Amino acid sequence: MRGRWLCAAIFACVVTAFTIPFGIASLHAPLTPNSALARTELPIAEIRWFNFSPEDSWQPIQFIVPDRNTAKSTGSRKLRLYDVHIAKMFEISHFLCDRDRASEGYNWSYQAENGNIEMGRFKISCNLARSIATAYGLGKPEITVLRRSFNMKNGRPSIAVEKYSIPTLNIAKNRVLQWRDFVQKLPPITDNSAKQANTPFPASNIFRQIKGKTRVPVFLPSRLPLSDIQQLDFDVQAGAEGYIVGMYLGKGCRAGACYFGTIEAKRNEPFSPPSQLPQDTYRSVELAGGFRGMYFNNCGAYCTVFVEWQRLGVLYRVTRKNARQQEVVQIANSALQAGQR
Repeated sequence: MRGRWLCAAIFACVVTAFTIPFGIASLHAPLTPNSALARTELPIAEIRWFNFSPEDSWQPIQFIVPDRNTAKSTGSRKLRLYDVHIAKMFEISHFLCDRDRASEGYNWSYQAENGNIEMGRFKISCNLARSIATAYGLGKPEITVLRRSFNMKNGRPSIAVEKYSIPTLNIAKNRVLQWRDFVQKLPPITDNSAKQANTPFPASNIFRQIKGKTRVPVFLPSRLPLSDIQQLDFDVQAGAEGYIVGMYLGKGCRAGACYFGTIEAKRNEPFSPPSQLPQDTYRSVELAGGFRGMYFNNCGAYCTVFVEWQRLGVLYRVTRKNARQQEVVQIANSALQAGQR
């Protein structure tokens, strides 16, 4: 049942191959049995590298950590978690720049508390990454796992989980204060998503199309993280056991290219991500009103981000195509804060 509903949610069933492409092993930095780490490894929820070729040559990477308080000390030195996280972004940027030599740099999206807190963006050019590596020097390697999203030769998207041995920056001992000073002078680029979250959602109109057709409580957002110039078209379907509001960019368009997302409810639907998804593609998130939600990301013909929560035996779901966790959480929170319609 869940599989059929998932297909209805994204209007296409696809099979995602979580495989490492042929020949990728030859691209890994060499691993040695005695390569002790240069520093204590810190927990990272996910590093997702979107290995495409954007028009501006800046490849996006999401850097997501479980910690809520990134200002706390790492314990071994006078470095904060924040300082070490920034160092990790530079280390990976330097490694990928030297390996690929095809990108101008990397556009990092730094997120804390498993993606719930937006820390800002950092654009690290290859030139800057190389300059920092030269200035501080590189120490012993640290094993780093990247989840790489890329297009195969036939144009279809795929995902590979790849492990690299990446040299670490020498920011210990007498370099600690120097690195902290550098990080202090490296402010993040402010994200504009909060400004885009002011577009009203036509909840009253949508509710009129659902009312009387379903027996489940209806929760609809008041606002969407969408710029005012974008126009959405809606496809509303409702039955006794639930409803689905399909959202599309472009009047009358129902093609996959126009698909924007959905707002859904289904009674007696299991509260868990599809079993075929790797564990690091989903995680628990806290929603408005103390509700526990589940976030997961499914890639097929395109990537779709999901946030789900349960209330009184009804599973509620928000989806967005090619979106970030914060954007679907904003929609879910708006629906919860608006209350039952």
